Amino acid sequence: MRKRYVVLGLTVVLALALAVPAFGGPANPLSQGLASVKKTANKALKNAKAAKKTANAALAAAESASAGVKTAEGNIGKANTEIKKLQTAVTTAQSTADGASQAAKAAQTSADGAQGAANGAKAIAEEAKAAAAAAEANANTRLKGSVQVVGETSASNESTKFASATCAEGQPTLGGGYAMGGAANKAVVTLSEKNLYNDGWFVGSQQIAGQAGSWTIQAFAICGTK
Repeated sequence: MRKRYVVLGLTVVLALALAVPAFGGPANPLSQGLASVKKTANKALKNAKAAKKTANAALAAAESASAGVKTAEGNIGKANTEIKKLQTAVTTAQSTADGASQAAKAAQTSADGAQGAANGAKAIAEEAKAAAAAAEANANTRLKGSVQVVGETSASNESTKFASATCAEGQPTLGGGYAMGGAANKAVVTLSEKNLYNDGWFVGSQQIAGQAGSWTIQAFAICGTK
């Protein structure tokens, strides 16, 4: 309020100095001083207006900056939300990857077990194959049947007689026997056995002492076939 009175007083004095020459007029030093004061006041007013304009611009800039800060804060909040979402997604992806890794390890273990089982089965199959081959080889050495070979009938008389039946080559002797004809009750078989030097059967007979009569003897052999 005091500043307003001072300004009002200066204004009145200035008006009087300009209106009444007795108080100085244009050539009065007081008038010159008032003019200088007025000039200074105008300059100060101009500077004040400029300062006000600058202040208004600064205030507008500050408000704009504040709005920008608020917008930035909002964007930062959104960014933080997105970051949290990304972190959650990364955590989920890591969990999924860990689960997949564990599943892969379990699958590898199962595959290794299956491979081991397959190798075992292959080894068993090889053993079975070898056993089958051995069994086939053994079966090929075994007899599949037999055949009876009948030798020639001896002469009919009262002397000691021998007869034989021979198996074919490669046919082992399984057994043998004989047959007698004529007065068979007048003779006795003294020998009936496998051939000594080859496969077949050999028999021998002679007359019983004190008996009379002619007889025949014939050998037969049981030969194995493959």
